[in-house]
Amino acid sequence: MVLLGDLAFRMFKKLSRGAVHVVRKEASFLSSYWEPKTRMKKPGFSQGKNTLIPSWHQFVESLYSACLAYYEARQLLIMNHLQTLWSYLRQVQLRKFIIAFLPFLTYLLIFTCYKQFRHALGLDKVLTPNLEVLSRLEYNLFFCHPHRILSALANPVFDLLAAVVYLIHFPLPFLFGAYLTLVPAKRPKLYSYMWCAGWVNLTAVLIQSFFPTSPPWFTDSAIIDSHGTIIYEHPSEAGFFRLDRMLGNTLFHNIYSTSPLKFGAFPSLHVAWPMVILVNYPWFGYKVAIGHVVWIALAAVYSTHHYLVDAIGGILLVLLVKFCTLKVWSPFPDDVSGASLVSVSKESKDIPRNSSMLFSSDIV
Repeated sequence: MVLLGDLAFRMFKKLSRGAVHVVRKEASFLSSYWEPKTRMKKPGFSQGKNTLIPSWHQFVESLYSACLAYYEARQLLIMNHLQTLWSYLRQVQLRKFIIAFLPFLTYLLIFTCYKQFRHALGLDKVLTPNLEVLSRLEYNLFFCHPHRILSALANPVFDLLAAVVYLIHFPLPFLFGAYLTLVPAKRPKLYSYMWCAGWVNLTAVLIQSFFPTSPPWFTDSAIIDSHGTIIYEHPSEAGFFRLDRMLGNTLFHNIYSTSPLKFGAFPSLHVAWPMVILVNYPWFGYKVAIGHVVWIALAAVYSTHHYLVDAIGGILLVLLVKFCTLKVWSPFPDDVSGASLVSVSKESKDIPRNSSMLFSSDIV
């Protein structure tokens, strides 16, 4: 019995020691897992993270440096162009520029305040738009109405061709003036061009003020009662309403519905502006300029904005004004004779030759 008891005591002692050893081992494992300083991590995670962050910073810094260098390079190029342009503009004589611009400025004021101008002179009570004189004159000259013949050929291609040249019409005088300013060979003709264009526009708007005439789209579509009240009229965009409907917008309607000068068919300034360029050393040559005049004349008649006599009237007006500037009087006689008007100042001698070549190409 004593031997059995001693054997049982020894076995219990060994089992208890093994259990304590297992518990200690598990406790050490858990403590190593949950301890922040000794947390188990995926192999290579720390090394990859430490390599990735500096690489990303380097990439961003390199990209920023490249963008900054590109911007600085482009900025220097733009500044060089602006300095060259400013050096050219400094050669334009301000006094002559203002004198040459006065007729065109007067035209802009009368056109913008057209209704107020007619009301101030009492013309709106005395003079009413003439609806028949141009139609009768055109029929007596050509034995037909060309605008009706051309408008009968209406199709989307012709509408687009007419719309393109009509949209070019609005910025045309300013673009040509900028061209004369920037091209050294053409720059001496800037003042005579401005003087001619200004008087053409001013004479035309005075004719349209004292002799208002209706365009063909209004004459052919308007219904007027016995008291002179307009019952119905076609939209003011005339033939271009087809293009607005095809494109799904109101571009031409917005342009012509807001125009203050509704009854200004004669003479046609749409034809006169390209004609002014034709008689003042055109930029793409005389053949292209003549083609431009013919194109805009056909577009004006095709869209029923003008009679053919309106286009002819615009051409004759330009020729008359140019003749007066050449033979009667002009404040810029040296322009007409071809001598240089640009006074080269002392500062202009500092213009580098390579920069002046930027605008020295002559297309004609």
